[in-house]
Amino acid sequence: MIPYLKIAQTIPTPFYVFDESGFIDNYKRLCGAMKKVYPNYMLSYSFKTNYTPYICETVKELGGYAEVVSDMEYKLAKKIGYQNSQIVYNGPSKGPLLEEHLRNGGILNIDNLEEAKRVAEYAKEVRGTVKVGLRLNLNITDSFISRFGMEIGSEELEKTIKILKSADIKIVGLHCHISRNRGIEAWKKRSQIMIEAADRYLENTPEYISLGSGMFADMSEELKGQFSSVPSYEEYAVETLAPFAERYKDEKPLVFTEPGTTVVARYLNFVTSVLSIKKIRGRYMANMDGSYENLGEICTMKDLPIQNLTKKGGAIYDAIDIMGYTCLEQDMMRKAYKGSLAVGDVLVFENVGGYSIVSKPQFIKPNCRMVAYTQENKVKEIMREETFEDVFSKFSFKSNG
Repeated sequence: MIPYLKIAQTIPTPFYVFDESGFIDNYKRLCGAMKKVYPNYMLSYSFKTNYTPYICETVKELGGYAEVVSDMEYKLAKKIGYQNSQIVYNGPSKGPLLEEHLRNGGILNIDNLEEAKRVAEYAKEVRGTVKVGLRLNLNITDSFISRFGMEIGSEELEKTIKILKSADIKIVGLHCHISRNRGIEAWKKRSQIMIEAADRYLENTPEYISLGSGMFADMSEELKGQFSSVPSYEEYAVETLAPFAERYKDEKPLVFTEPGTTVVARYLNFVTSVLSIKKIRGRYMANMDGSYENLGEICTMKDLPIQNLTKKGGAIYDAIDIMGYTCLEQDMMRKAYKGSLAVGDVLVFENVGGYSIVSKPQFIKPNCRMVAYTQENKVKEIMREETFEDVFSKFSFKSNG
C-alpha cells in the first residue's frame, strides 16, 4: 500500500503519485496474456497519454516500444535511449524529423496522401530501401467517423499506394487507431479487417500490423461498476490475437497494440486538499488546491474513486460538489460526492494517469510536482513543481527592453 498520508505530511499538496510496482505488474499481466495467444506480440507505449520520462523509461526497461505522434515525443524517445527501430511514429501532422526517423530505420505509418508525397520526395534523394506502413481508417461502427488514416477502398488510399510504389518505397505494415470502441466485439472486428486489408494491399507477409489502442484498463471495482462490461486481458487476447495465429501459421508478423490508459491510468493518483466549504442556495461545494485539469478528461465522464486520508470529523454530506481552484464554473472534480468532508482533509483521486499531466495547461497556477513510490518502497521526485520562471521566462516584458 502506498502511504499517501505520510507522503502528504512531508510534501505540500497538490501532487501526483506514480505507483511503480503496480504499473510494472499490470504491464506484465497485459503482455503475458497477449504473448500466450500470439508470441510475436509487442506493446508500443503511447507517449501522448503520459510522457513522464520516468514512466517511459520504465516501459523501455520492460522491453516495450515507443509510440510517438510528434517530433517532441520522438526526441524524448531518442533521449531516453530508444533505437529508431523501436519507435513507431504515427499521427496526422508529423514534424521535420520524419525523414531522420526513416533514415535511421524507424517505423512510420503514413496517415494521408500529402504525407505519402513527402516521403516519396525523400525517397528520391536517398540510397537504399525506404519502408513505411499505411494508417487505415476502419469502419467499426457507423455512429462515429474517425478523422485518422485513410479509408479502405478509397481513392486517396489507392493514390497513396501508387505514389509510394512509383518511388520504390516498400509498404511493409499496416496500422489503425480506433477511438471510443473498447469492447471485445470491436477489437475482434478490427483484427478481422486488418488481416483482410493486409491480404489486399501488401504483396508479402507484413513485417508488422498495429492494432492501435483502446482496451479497457485494469481498474478498481468502484470504477468498473460504472461501465456495462470490462473484459479481462485474457479475453481481449483470445478474440484479438487468435485470428493472427490462425492466419499466419509460418511467417508471423509482429503485432502491436499501442496502449496508454490501459497500462498507466490506474497507476497515477492525485493528492489534493480541501481549502474551504460553502453553501449557496442549497448547494454544498468544497474548494480544492487542485483542479479538474489535474485529473484528465475521465473525471468529466465518470466518478473517480476517492480516498479521504484524514477525515477531520467534518459533516457528512449526501451531495457536495468538489470544485477546483480555477476561476471556471465547470471546474468540478467530483459531482455530488457522498461522505464526510472538512476543511483540511486530504483526498486522493485515483486513476488519473491518462491524458492528465500532458493536457494540463499553465492556467492560473504553475503545474504541481510528481513523485514515484518505487519498487523499493521509497519516495522519489520524478517531476518538480513548476515555478513562476518556468511559466513566464518564454515571454518578453516591455520593462526589460
